[in-house]
Amino acid sequence: MALQTDQYARERRAAVEPLSPTEAARLALVAVHTDHAVVLADAHGVIEWVNDAFCELTGYARHEAVGVTRLSLFTHTVSATVVAALGGEPTERPARLELLTRSKQGHPYWTYIEVRPVIDQGEVAQLILLESDVSATQVAEHQLLEATRRAEHLAAELSAEKSVLAGVISSIPHLVFWKDLDGRYRGVNAAFLAARGFTDPDEIVGQTEQELGTADAFAEALGHAEPTARGGVAVIDQQVAVTSVDGTARNLLLSVLPQRSPEGLLVGVIGVGADVTHVAELERALAQANRLESIGQLAAGIAHEINTPVQFVSDNARFLAHSFGELPILGQIEAILGAGEGPDEDPTRQLAELRGAVAGVELAFLAAEIPQALAESQEGLTRVTQIVRALKDFSHPGSGRVETDVNRAVESTVQVSRNEWKYVAELSVDLDPDLGLVPCYEGELKQVVLNIIVNAAHSITARRLATDETELGRIALRTERCDDVVRISIGDDGTGMDEDTRRRIFDPFFTTKEVGKGTGQGLSLAHSIIVQKHGGQIEVQSAPGQGATFVLVLPARWENVNQSDTETSRT
Repeated sequence: MALQTDQYARERRAAVEPLSPTEAARLALVAVHTDHAVVLADAHGVIEWVNDAFCELTGYARHEAVGVTRLSLFTHTVSATVVAALGGEPTERPARLELLTRSKQGHPYWTYIEVRPVIDQGEVAQLILLESDVSATQVAEHQLLEATRRAEHLAAELSAEKSVLAGVISSIPHLVFWKDLDGRYRGVNAAFLAARGFTDPDEIVGQTEQELGTADAFAEALGHAEPTARGGVAVIDQQVAVTSVDGTARNLLLSVLPQRSPEGLLVGVIGVGADVTHVAELERALAQANRLESIGQLAAGIAHEINTPVQFVSDNARFLAHSFGELPILGQIEAILGAGEGPDEDPTRQLAELRGAVAGVELAFLAAEIPQALAESQEGLTRVTQIVRALKDFSHPGSGRVETDVNRAVESTVQVSRNEWKYVAELSVDLDPDLGLVPCYEGELKQVVLNIIVNAAHSITARRLATDETELGRIALRTERCDDVVRISIGDDGTGMDEDTRRRIFDPFFTTKEVGKGTGQGLSLAHSIIVQKHGGQIEVQSAPGQGATFVLVLPARWENVNQSDTETSRT
């Protein structure tokens, strides 16, 4: 307060002290040429002189401003504070004002006005007004205020979102964790704690896997996946079989992703272990449903395949029953031979009686037809047995990835699909006798072979209809073992495919068949089963009018299976 009083006293003394002519001339030059608007008014606020800067700022010419008060140049209502400073009772104290006003032309701007009284003999003799356009400052201050408010709002939202995110991550049933580049845990969720046997994040955060002392399948999988992720390459869906602390077996799909800063620098890794135990069970159930659906679609053909041999077995049985039912010769022969056991019996008479008994019977015909009927019946029953065995084998749900007789799986699939191809093509099967057992998902593999065989039959049918051919097409199925892989080749001489179609055949819902004939799921499912699930490959060779050949390539050994699973997870 004392400092303000001293300053006011100095300003007042400076205003009272008279100026020399030289000083007055200098001040006049400053007033004329300064960038600030300068107004000289009498004690009542009536303008006596303004500089050019005032005219530019307010839009009023000098002759329009001189003789009126500064208040009268405002085109809007001003506050009582402004009225008091510019037109009220004179005061010896300077006033400082800041308000939003308009120029004569209506242009809005913020102005800063400083009113300084000139004291002569203890009274206010004149007023000096200094004005400046402070619009830029006001805009900057407003923007700063808005930016501050926005930052505070964003900070509040970020805090809320962080809380929500923490809650979401904590409630996710999958195992979630993140680490720095040194392999130290920076955060985990509740599912991770429960699966690894911990109760508090503080038991894990800041430590490496080695420092935790865990030595389970999950830790082993991390040891393989993390170095790859820290190198900038994501590891996706690596299968891990773990046993939780309560002894429950669980199947996880482990994904470890590189974590990057906003500048793109690697700062750590983020891992997710998706518990797919229930999903795996559902997949097996779905695969079984797909196989049963395929059987349902082929039901009419399978019924026909069974009905044909059963029909001729039945016909042969009726023939045999009729033939033996009308043969009295057996009873007659027994009677003749029984009566001719005495010592006085005449053999010539017995022979005559036998000839009479067989006189009306076509013994030569029966001798030829009965063995043939029995042979055909036996063949028909064998055919029925094969179909039923193949149907039972094809519909078996399987039990995961096990050692499988691929040749037998292929044969049963050919039997089940027989009615789809036998009227349009001849199917040849060349099975490698040295193929051996192969680790695979048997049920899914048979589904793939079935889909490709049915597609081949449909392609041949389309070609025959387009060319009016009557000759049967050809489907060739072959298995062979090549070093550490098994190759199943299925070729046909159907319509073939152009390059664009060949690139898209594994896309879901893509089909070249007319509406109602195909869903576009068969080859998509085949790709998923062979490439993603088995870690194998599907090779396709085709050209328009030259048929198509699909080659299924499967790992032949368990060690190759593990390697292919890892490589597949990294692609």
